[in-house]
Amino acid sequence: MRRVIDDGFISMLEGRDLCIRQHLDGLFGGNRRSDSYGSSAEFADYRPYIPGDDLRRIDWNLYGRFDKLYLRLFTDERQQHHRIYLDTSASMDWGEPNKADWMLKLAASLGFLGIQAMDRVSFYAIRGGSCVDLCRSVMGREAFYQAAETLNHLSFYEESDLGAAIFGAEDIGKKDGLSIIISDFLTDSDWKKAVDRLLSVGREVLLIQVLSEDELDPLLNGKVFLMDAEAEHDEDDRNERMEITRDSFRAYAKALAWHQKELQTFCASRNVTFLSFCSKIPTEKLLFEKFAEAGLII
Repeated sequence: MRRVIDDGFISMLEGRDLCIRQHLDGLFGGNRRSDSYGSSAEFADYRPYIPGDDLRRIDWNLYGRFDKLYLRLFTDERQQHHRIYLDTSASMDWGEPNKADWMLKLAASLGFLGIQAMDRVSFYAIRGGSCVDLCRSVMGREAFYQAAETLNHLSFYEESDLGAAIFGAEDIGKKDGLSIIISDFLTDSDWKKAVDRLLSVGREVLLIQVLSEDELDPLLNGKVFLMDAEAEHDEDDRNERMEITRDSFRAYAKALAWHQKELQTFCASRNVTFLSFCSKIPTEKLLFEKFAEAGLII
């Protein structure tokens, strides 16, 4: 049985935090700065006094200088709700190191960082065109360990339609946290529709692509029978017999580069963060170097 995270790795995450770029809405009682003014200890601004305002917030020093009443405003700190969407298609359970194991460890790590900051975290599995609730509104370490156990037993099969699943999901939140989609994005489904749906409700979106070393640099030659990981049987139309030549490698490399460019260009046009990694990169290096360099973890 897989083990997505352990106490040793959690100890490495202590003191780290997710970097939320937007000032979002959320529930009271958290540590994230919102767009609103509130009652934290951090000063934000002044505004003129309006009858009915709390007299305790009047700055009497300013009154002595300008003979006008001004109210002290402080930042409002809210609890965010981060949602992590996991591609559970058969193509994810592939490669060495295994892409699914890599994804689950990363998802658990990001979830822990959110929970450590007093945020809520929900995990979802994308199965076919549905968004399956795995663990909703996880708060606190005890609930996190229960969620990690659920991730340990997650299975991968068939296809995933990212666009249909997220677009049709009932609860995707509204301007209250980070939405993370982790997938290989090797799909014909309209993943762009999922991103636009999340952005339409004010979510901050992060796309993380994971590819195996074999997908980035295939080691094949001669006549082969290529069986799609999501094929139902040997005679499935997605399987193909072909002869691998230098032209085949060039065509594959060109198609993969075009696909990566499409992901990068679309995300840049939406101000969405897109990161692509090989599953051979250890999670520790990924989080503490790559994510830190990208400004996603502090």
